[in-house]
Formats: sequence, structure tokens, C-alpha cells
Amino acid sequence: MMIHNDNEQKRKGVETTLERTWNLFDAVQHYVSDEASPGYDRPDFAARAQELVPDSQDESRRVLDRANLEKVAELIHSCTSCQLSLTRVHAVPGEGVLNARLMVIGEGPGADEDTTGKPFVGRAGKYLDAWLSAINLSRTENTYITNIVKCRPPGNRDPLPEEVQACLPYLKRQIALVKPDAILCLGRVAAHVLLSREDALRDLRAVIHRFEGIPLVVTYHPAAVLRNLQLRAPVWDDLKRVAELVGMPLNRTGR
Repeated sequence: MMIHNDNEQKRKGVETTLERTWNLFDAVQHYVSDEASPGYDRPDFAARAQELVPDSQDESRRVLDRANLEKVAELIHSCTSCQLSLTRVHAVPGEGVLNARLMVIGEGPGADEDTTGKPFVGRAGKYLDAWLSAINLSRTENTYITNIVKCRPPGNRDPLPEEVQACLPYLKRQIALVKPDAILCLGRVAAHVLLSREDALRDLRAVIHRFEGIPLVVTYHPAAVLRNLQLRAPVWDDLKRVAELVGMPLNRTGR
């Protein structure tokens, strides 16, 4: 709110200065000219002030819209748009390749990710790598991995709505740049955010959804499967759907 008020005051000052300058120019024209004033159209000083002193959010949005993947990462590292920036060790933009066969989207960084600045590097991350290997995918060759929020929520709690909204523009820009053939959504939170639905995770599985035209498959989070190994079978079914979507053969030895 303070930033908003500061911008309003700056715009008002610029508008006043522009109007005074125009009035002075108009008076000089009348004084030095023997002929009638050419009658220039009076400018819209308020609109011009808006251009000269844009809202910080509008400016950030314009920067993001022009950003490549490296610039998006820089913006995430310096982001202070929500309270998660106050408690993070490192922001975790994501990693992988452009034009990926698959984009994997989780909920948010955990403790290991917060420490390293890299996505899915703990026990659940190693398990995710095994899932990808099972369908001949890899984070270094044909996959991009990221999360809904880019900073760790304290205690690994669910991200708050305002935290999700602060991060969504980064995620959408990443998706637009990566151009994945398909998206694999890990866990309830990620699925609810991307699909704008509150259904139980089991009800969101076994259906190919779409996010902005991109096929999207929902499955359980690797951490949940490590806690309940009975979920391995449904996850394998989901991975087979992904493999079919992106045209990759199965690699049962990597399962």
C-alpha cells in the first residue's frame, strides 16, 4: 500500500509539473507570436504521468513478459512479493531444458531444496528421478522440473493463496518458455492450483487434463508414495499415460 501511495504522489507531482510547463509554453507562444496561436491540442497530463511513473507491479509484469528462462530465475531469486522471501535460504526457480518433453510441477521446495536452491534433490527427488528413468526421461536431457511456489513454506506447510498468486506469473512464464509436450502434476496442492479444482487427488487421476492447451497428468507426490508404498501401482499407471503422451518407450529397469 505504501508503494502504491508513493507512486500516486509521484504521478500527481509529474502531472502538475507537465501542466505548468505546458501553460508556460502556451503563454510564451502568445507573447512572442504576432499571429494567432496555432492551437495545439492540450495533452492528457494524467495519462502521460501514468506512463512516466508506472505501477511497480505493471512494470514487473512487463519485465517478466520479456524475460528468458535465465532472467526468470534472476527475478525469482530477488523476489520479495510474499512473506516466504523472509524465511527462505534460497529461492528455487527450477531446472531442466527448453522444449522439454515433460514439465514436472510440484508443490514447493522442501528443506533440502531450500538449502541447495535446486528442485527435488532430497529423498523424494531421487525417487522422482527413478520415475523419470522408468519412462526414459531425465531432468538433464528432456525434462524441466519446478514447483508452484519457489520458496519453502515454513515447516513444509501448504502455501497460502497469496503466496501462490505471487508465484504463478513466474510459473506461467516458465511454461510458456519451456513449451513442454506434457505436464506431470505432483500432489494435491499443485493439481488444485493448476486445474482450479478442489477434487480429491484420486478423482483427478486417470484423466488427461489440459492447462492452457498442454496435456496434464496428475499423480501422487513422491514423498507421499515413500510414506505409502501401495501408491506405487497407481503412479506407474500415471507414468505410462505420460509416456504415451510424450511418445517415450517404457524402461522397466528404471522403475
